[in-house]
Amino acid sequence: MTYISLKDILISARQESHRMRHYYLGVEHIFIALLEVKGGIASDILESYGLQPSYVVDAVRRKVGKGSKQRLWAGTPNTPRANVIIDVAHEIALEHRRNAIHERDLLVAMLDEGENIPTHVLTLLGLDLNTLKKEVQTRQGNANSTHTFVNIEINPDSQITLTKEQSYILRRMFHGFARIYVDQQLKGGYTPSSLFVVTPIQADDRRNSTVVVKLGPTDLILDEAHRYERYVKSKLPALTARLEDTPTAPEASELAGIKYGFIAGADETPHNLRSLIGTWQPDQVGQWLRDNIYDVFGKTWWKQATPYRFDVWREYDWLLPPMLTLDFVPEDKIPDRITAIKPPIKRNKLKPFELGEVVAIENFIVQKVDKDNQSIQLAVLQGADTTHAYKVKLRQINLRNSIYYRGEVLDRIVGRVWQTRDERLLQAVRELEPDFDYQAKNITHNKMRIPNPIFAYKEMMERTLEGSMCTLHGDLHLGNILIGRTNNGLLIDFALTHDGHTVFDWATLEISLLADYILPRINPDSWDKIWEVAKYLQALNQGKDLPQSHTTLTKSFVVIQDIRKIVAECLVREDNWAEYYIPLALASLRAMTWDTMHKSGRQLMYLASGLAIQAMQGRQQEITDNDQTVSDTTDQITNF
Repeated sequence: MTYISLKDILISARQESHRMRHYYLGVEHIFIALLEVKGGIASDILESYGLQPSYVVDAVRRKVGKGSKQRLWAGTPNTPRANVIIDVAHEIALEHRRNAIHERDLLVAMLDEGENIPTHVLTLLGLDLNTLKKEVQTRQGNANSTHTFVNIEINPDSQITLTKEQSYILRRMFHGFARIYVDQQLKGGYTPSSLFVVTPIQADDRRNSTVVVKLGPTDLILDEAHRYERYVKSKLPALTARLEDTPTAPEASELAGIKYGFIAGADETPHNLRSLIGTWQPDQVGQWLRDNIYDVFGKTWWKQATPYRFDVWREYDWLLPPMLTLDFVPEDKIPDRITAIKPPIKRNKLKPFELGEVVAIENFIVQKVDKDNQSIQLAVLQGADTTHAYKVKLRQINLRNSIYYRGEVLDRIVGRVWQTRDERLLQAVRELEPDFDYQAKNITHNKMRIPNPIFAYKEMMERTLEGSMCTLHGDLHLGNILIGRTNNGLLIDFALTHDGHTVFDWATLEISLLADYILPRINPDSWDKIWEVAKYLQALNQGKDLPQSHTTLTKSFVVIQDIRKIVAECLVREDNWAEYYIPLALASLRAMTWDTMHKSGRQLMYLASGLAIQAMQGRQQEITDNDQTVSDTTDQITNF
């Protein structure tokens, strides 16, 4: 095995120190330098635990933070702790009759000392330092060693095409098996990730249990694994899908993978509800969802809600497109007069932005780093591991020369307005090819007149809601609900799981049922048919009898009625349906922007959002009228 010299490691560590504006050499810089060694011991061991080295590097950078732009001393002195680590590493080398310090010696010294930033981060990531130390001392070879080739067989009827990267991850995930059989791809997700049903097969043709594999961007996959451990693992029913092993996140790929296994029905290929629901009758769908999802998972999720009063924008701003999309402006080209945005943001004083306006974003957190598209996404942090508000996207950043990492708080970054949130929403509506004036305050069709959601949503964001909070799935659509062998419900994909507003999951499921169950039953080939569905939604929202103009729709809407019955049990006050209509409106508006949803589905989402806003306004007016009646009566009694 080739060893990297201490001199080269320290050069890389000093470069990291300068990138982070620290101008001193600490243990954290040495550790990051070790992780940047291609095929090194540090990266090899972390990969075996399902942690991509770049993910751990970001975690260390978040822990230590960036330094000031003003340099206060010359040179790059070592910290006392760094000197201790190097001295201990030298003693370890001498014990092995070597004068040269190897990367293994430095790692053992760090783990032995145990009070440095890297060891704190590794502990927070769930790793045991003593176990790591033993692995570092005994690990042979490197990450580039040759593995047994795993043959991939694909169901010829499935029309699955795997990319080179997907094949690479699958072979790493199932190392040790002779081959794997990819039976089907589970369709219907609205994320960049892919789901496959895979059966691993041993050399003697014995088959292991079938699993569902999720492949996606590394950060998303590793976050999902952490959210599963934090929110889900201890709250799942006995017979359901569970995350198996650690994620597979090789340094050589931008993708990572996780496996969902099934305690029940292991000998039968699982199917998601989206692929089967078309053959079910509406009353069968609603009853199954209640019996196998709400009642089963609700025991530790939705039925364990606690009172929750919140500002709508804090809970739901993350659903909408970025508040601003900016083109990065380098420091030497920043004009004298610019607009600054920094938390705490006063929404009522936030002025509209013009195309080409130069804006400074201050004290926002880095939410995403997209190296492929040379862009980053910022947001206002609302709390640890929760959703974020006021998203801002910065494009055209040279990420090869600049260092940004997730979780970093940026003092200041400047960009020129390329697109606003309202412009993105208008663009999404134009793509729907509407046959009405989509820029009017209200949109009309025959006798229907509903608020235009791309304008009306702003008023909702200013409201405060009385609701409840529980652990949410966060992305409860038909593609993430699987059916086991005994007809039991299985949930997968916990990338958006968090503690939040209880009824949000059911708003997400309702729009999934509208787009993927009801619409396909009527073959929606025109706006007229979309408006026909809207008539049924309007009647349901207003508590009226459903129209009888379309037999299939009349029967199909039983599904939505059944969902509303579940929602009614989750409302804090049975008469306050505004608590549901607000997340329904915003979730529908979000779905309207999904390129992965078919056009008819997005058309319906646009109208559904407006109808939910209309219903919310109507309910609010009823409450106001009732309050006024009580007030008038009280005045009369007082005057008497």
